[in-house]
Amino acid sequence: MFWARASFKGAKVWAEVDAEGAPIVNDGRISVRYSDKAGATIYKAGASRVEPAGGKAMELPEGSAAAEGPAAAGNSAVGGGSAGNGGGGARPALGTPRNAPGSGPGDKRGAAIERRGSGFGSAGTRTAAQATAAKAAAGAQLAASAHAIQCFTDGACVGNPGPAGSGLVVKFPDGTRIERHRALGLATNNIGELTAIEMALDELAAASVDPAAAVVVFSDSQYARGVLTLGWKAKANVSLIAGIRAKLRDRPGVSLQWVAGHVGIAENERADALAGRGVEDSRRGGGR
Repeated sequence: MFWARASFKGAKVWAEVDAEGAPIVNDGRISVRYSDKAGATIYKAGASRVEPAGGKAMELPEGSAAAEGPAAAGNSAVGGGSAGNGGGGARPALGTPRNAPGSGPGDKRGAAIERRGSGFGSAGTRTAAQATAAKAAAGAQLAASAHAIQCFTDGACVGNPGPAGSGLVVKFPDGTRIERHRALGLATNNIGELTAIEMALDELAAASVDPAAAVVVFSDSQYARGVLTLGWKAKANVSLIAGIRAKLRDRPGVSLQWVAGHVGIAENERADALAGRGVEDSRRGGGR
């Protein structure tokens, strides 16, 4: 398990990251700890409120998960205590994200729905109730953006890094669709997710879509959302991220929203299948 320096509500913390130094996000939250000592309490913090400091990823001694009490669940104050030590005293509640990704014209309802998109569990381990709630939230996001062009993106790889691919479905309000997939050769899942978003922006340009037109890009990658719209500092994939950020700046009508994956949304599942096709092409030697 790797950790890197970050800040949370003005306090220095350690945030869980992958080997590349990218924050690991599960259900909209990042594991953080205030101490690098063995047995340090590990909390869950809203991803948009954790600001990576860009330090080196390090392995730290094992910690212990904080108790899930009523105060933490309700995001009220858990108590005082000074940041930076491993124990003694409680910590401030680690709240849910307050700010959704940049919202384009007419997209405030969808962004508000997205902010409630935590607590759905992981795709492979959701309870029936979580799956129902996740699908309902995703459906509400789609309904809220029905007036806009909707882009569904996904990335996949086998091995991480390994044979990788990206998939894209673009759905226009009149029902017209564009489907694309791309083989990426040997790459990481994060590269697959980012590339799929870039593919969406490139397809909009190819179709001569007005930069101010309302577009919602859906991704189930909190990493991609974080490095592209929440100001997370990227240690890997820097050039790719910079290029996508520039394209987003050129399209003020675009909103990037997180959506729960694998909850039965047809276009989302199709993007996943297309990403899988890209993986297969990479296995056969395709890709950049």
